[in-house]
Amino acid sequence: MINIDTIRNNPEKVKADLARRGDESPIDDILSMDSIKRNLIHKTDNLRAKRNQISKELSVLENKPPDIINDMRNVGSDIKNLEVEIKNIEVDLNELLLNIPNLPEESVPDGLDESENKLVKTVGHPAKFDFAPKPHWELGLNLNIIDFNAGVNLSGSRFYVLKGKGATLQRALIQWMLNHHI
Repeated sequence: MINIDTIRNNPEKVKADLARRGDESPIDDILSMDSIKRNLIHKTDNLRAKRNQISKELSVLENKPPDIINDMRNVGSDIKNLEVEIKNIEVDLNELLLNIPNLPEESVPDGLDESENKLVKTVGHPAKFDFAPKPHWELGLNLNIIDFNAGVNLSGSRFYVLKGKGATLQRALIQWMLNHHI
């Protein structure tokens, strides 16, 4: 999640960076909600300070005026209402912030999807085979160790589920790496 301070301090840069990705996240709405939230927090803090000040003044009085006590109850109620409102705004604000993608690094070329990617560097030479190699997804389906449909149903496109020996192999590789590097 992008820190709200980043958006607050440089909203135009955030908008420009997101536009490079083809994203139109509601930055202005986020800033507006953030401003409302901050104002409500300020009001809440002022009401708390007022309540504390009146409590101090009442503590020295022997005869406590009922109208001031009534005002104190109203202030407490106002504080609770503001806290609920702040909490609701925080939930909505976090929902918006969670949907903003990461900002691209300056060196990343502009593009809307992976078809616009540029090859930056290759290392070594591609292996040559005397047969037509199958891609890993075909091998996984043939060996019945990958389930793409279950992955899509669980998490969305481009996800998969390893099953049977595929899951066992992944677990063994993870365990080997942990044993080897720790």
